[in-house]
Amino acid sequence: MLWVTLALNVAVAAAKIAYGHSAHALSIRADGFHSLTDSSNNLVGLLGVWWASRPADEGHPYGHAKFEVLAAGLVGVSLLGMAYDVAKGGILRIGGAPTPAPQIDALAFLVLAGTLAVNVGVSRWERRRGEELASPMLTSDALHTSSDVMVTIGVLASVALVRLGYPVVDIVAAIGIAGFIAWAGIGVLRTNLAYLADSARLDPERIIAVAKTVPGVASAHKVRTRGMPGSIYVDLHIQVAPHLTVVDAHRVTHWVIDALKADFSGVRDVLVHTEPARADQPYVPLPDETPGGSR
Repeated sequence: MLWVTLALNVAVAAAKIAYGHSAHALSIRADGFHSLTDSSNNLVGLLGVWWASRPADEGHPYGHAKFEVLAAGLVGVSLLGMAYDVAKGGILRIGGAPTPAPQIDALAFLVLAGTLAVNVGVSRWERRRGEELASPMLTSDALHTSSDVMVTIGVLASVALVRLGYPVVDIVAAIGIAGFIAWAGIGVLRTNLAYLADSARLDPERIIAVAKTVPGVASAHKVRTRGMPGSIYVDLHIQVAPHLTVVDAHRVTHWVIDALKADFSGVRDVLVHTEPARADQPYVPLPDETPGGSR
């Protein structure tokens, strides 16, 4: 489906750039270049998803999932670069650079309405699939395509005002588009840099609460989480009933791992350090124990 999305984005961008250039409409041309970044982002996304799907190997024992995050980060960088280019065009026109006045006709509304319909469909599909697959790349690109939708709506309004005899609106709209693109780029970078920086992904108190429901566990502490949607890693220490044998403690440890994976979606691996609890610490009895804690 990403190949179809790529083809649609190329068609959308080409239509807006061609019309914006021929009609000297800065806002439509800027909107076209905004759409063009979707095409490059789709190519980056295809490469990122392909690389991220490769299994773990000796050199990458945790897998290749972060390559998708890097690809999503390139989406953010491309947005910032496009924002600069669009803003520069508007500022040059404000500064008196000799440029022809925009010549808007009915074709402008037809081009923008058609590309708007395409972007709405692509954005909804990418957002839905991104949530289903827990894919940062698809989620980031859906945000980018959503920004196309909002920008195109704004351009439609500005084109209508230009047609009514207010050409300055074309410049204002172009600069506004640049700000919108930059804000979307910052949002994409902020989200994906958090993944690369190993920011906490889950609430430690919830993890402790789930661990303490497991039979034999008296307490849990030193909880750490990292990763990205669909690939979260959890580290924690648990204290188990001190009378347990190594075999029983090992069994309890795996119960904790299973409980956390069942309770939190997207958890790929759980590393548990098992310690003995104090003799007076309460715990949920094991299945083969009486409520008092004796066998």
